[in-house]
Amino acid sequence: MNAMGQSRPTFRGRTALVALASLSLIVCAIAAAEAISDLAARALSFQAGESFHYKLAWANFAHAADVQLDFIERRDLFGQPTLHFRAGLHSFPPLRALFPVDDIFDSYSDPRTFDSRQYEFHLNEMGQTEERIRHLWSAGGPRTGPGPHVVVPAGTRDPLGVLYEMRTLDWTRTPNYRAPMYDGNDVFEVRAQLEVPDELIAIDAGNFHAMRLDAHLYQHARQVEKTELSMWFENDTAKTPLLLEATMPYGKIRAELQPRGTK
Repeated sequence: MNAMGQSRPTFRGRTALVALASLSLIVCAIAAAEAISDLAARALSFQAGESFHYKLAWANFAHAADVQLDFIERRDLFGQPTLHFRAGLHSFPPLRALFPVDDIFDSYSDPRTFDSRQYEFHLNEMGQTEERIRHLWSAGGPRTGPGPHVVVPAGTRDPLGVLYEMRTLDWTRTPNYRAPMYDGNDVFEVRAQLEVPDELIAIDAGNFHAMRLDAHLYQHARQVEKTELSMWFENDTAKTPLLLEATMPYGKIRAELQPRGTK
């Protein structure tokens, strides 16, 4: 199985919200790439057990879905130390009456490089369920886990691995990044840059000093059309993801951090 050079399939159901289940994770992740500093010396600015809740607005729905981001644990996966990240997306009433979606995405990433070892979809969309497990392998590298493997370029991350890697980087020192990213169907190149180093933003969770990153997706050296992304991360050690705004082919998306304790 080879992820490079394939046409991009759509999710089963072919509805806007079903497509949003994957797009939301891509959007949440578009901002980071390889660190230019020594990867072995990189320290994590977050701990296992961390959990964030976001309200996702889409098109004319002020609250279309809830998104949960979790750093589940550090663990061994097929004998290799691994970081386990998870995202859940759940459609919210009244949209849920039309498009019931409850999807879980699991990422297993290398703790030093954030290369993806395994990426999983656990889909429950409009009454139909599907399980997808992707073992990633770059030619010339060691194989981990059972076959078959998806062949990807060296250094490929998955969306969640990219998001968490971003929080370990010093954007003020090296504000432009590129990296391959596998979203579960295909490989894209992420190109991101720091646009605003510090601005005050007001969201449901409070007022924060944040950096703004703008990013785009490329495939076969061509920019993916109608994809404009901006993200804000708190200007602190943890670089908490605060806010995302995007214009996508399926409409405008806004994901906003909710106050702690919000369900």
